[in-house]
Amino acid sequence: MKFILIAYCTLLLCTACKKTETKKTEFIYPPTSHVEKILSKGFLDISTFYSTTDYYVYKGITRGFHYELARDFADYLGVRLRVIDVNNNLDSAIHRLQKEQYDLIAVSMTVTPEREEKIQFSHPFFKTGEVLVQNNRKNLIHHIEELNGKTIFIKKGSPYKKLLHHIQDSLKIQFNISEISRYSSDELLNLVETGEIDYTITDQNIAQAHSPSMPHLDYSLNLQEGIAISWAIPTHSTDLAKEINTWLDLYKKNGRLNMLYNRYFNYHNQHPSHKSKYTLVKKGDLSPFDKQLKEAAKLLNWDWRLLAALVYNESKFDPEAESHVGAYGLMQIIPETASMFKVFDYFSPDSNIYTGIQYLKYLDNIFSEYPIEPEEKLKFTLASYNAGAGHIIDAMRLAEKYGKNPYIWDNNVDFYIRYKSDPEFYKDSLSRNGYCNGQQTYDYVHRILNSYNNYKHIRN
Repeated sequence: MKFILIAYCTLLLCTACKKTETKKTEFIYPPTSHVEKILSKGFLDISTFYSTTDYYVYKGITRGFHYELARDFADYLGVRLRVIDVNNNLDSAIHRLQKEQYDLIAVSMTVTPEREEKIQFSHPFFKTGEVLVQNNRKNLIHHIEELNGKTIFIKKGSPYKKLLHHIQDSLKIQFNISEISRYSSDELLNLVETGEIDYTITDQNIAQAHSPSMPHLDYSLNLQEGIAISWAIPTHSTDLAKEINTWLDLYKKNGRLNMLYNRYFNYHNQHPSHKSKYTLVKKGDLSPFDKQLKEAAKLLNWDWRLLAALVYNESKFDPEAESHVGAYGLMQIIPETASMFKVFDYFSPDSNIYTGIQYLKYLDNIFSEYPIEPEEKLKFTLASYNAGAGHIIDAMRLAEKYGKNPYIWDNNVDFYIRYKSDPEFYKDSLSRNGYCNGQQTYDYVHRILNSYNNYKHIRN
């Protein structure tokens, strides 16, 4: 009996061991990397500053050194660029970056030990100096010691305050440091240009970039050299930093970075028309027709900058633009559309805008018959302005047939308008209007919304 009991216990132990050995280990998926998140959403989200070097809209075109850099990096990743936040408060931008409200801060950011405790930096795009900016029509300061007793205006939160304190301590001089929050760095430079303030500090390359439009700026007194300028990235996003640095190395080798730098910071290469750029950027002008567009947009209950985005994509704000199919003017009106609203002279900017607005209202009313949310309805209306409402309604029918939502544009109706050039879809009995170059319409909606996203960051 004792032998049987021992044998039984041994059998149980062996069985237990076998079960333990064959138990499957639970697979733990690694956390999604930052770059994988960017690829999944299809956008590189950035914060930037509204200035004549970082990001601005000039004659309807979105420009800026860091904007173009970020756009090229987004292309490298195979995603689209999306500007999430535009302001001039670096502290708040860093705080939002830490909360992952965007992927990176694309501005000329100085690398400092204090900032490195909060965020990480890409490799430097370039190095610059920090200079005293003064008006050359006044008595110029040629030596740092002459700052004694003066007042220097700087933007609140800038790294220049630490530099100025270092100068005071090392040279045993005293001057007033006035931190300003209501003006951007560009505006402080303009205040020196107009003589309203005597001194400010900025990066040498930025002062150089403003020289054509602010000829009275003197920035010959260098306060510090060899300052690295980089992008800011969340601390944990080492994979994103690696991608930026790999891309940046290629960008430097192929000459693109040097070309872009010269375009924005080397005033010898700037086109004379840039002399008026600061004034236009400051005012937030998009076109010579802003006043008319602001009034016309009220009839649609649109933000006028959305209407401006449509007009720019239609005609580049050229009132005499004419397409190969006979569409004319700012809003590319064709004779058939003009006759719908009994407009016989649609060649002047005012009548052209009027006709375009009436047509947009007509399209909006068509889609008001469907249970479409306002934000979605806008996309249907824009698409119809390009392709005609009939093709968009065809795409809605196809979406419903194949189990998609006919009242949502992105990844639903836009798929079927995009492929309405495919016989499988345009020959479908539900596609009553036949063939359509849907890729063109798909791209048109994206271009306008992208332009609007850029325009809405300027002053209304």
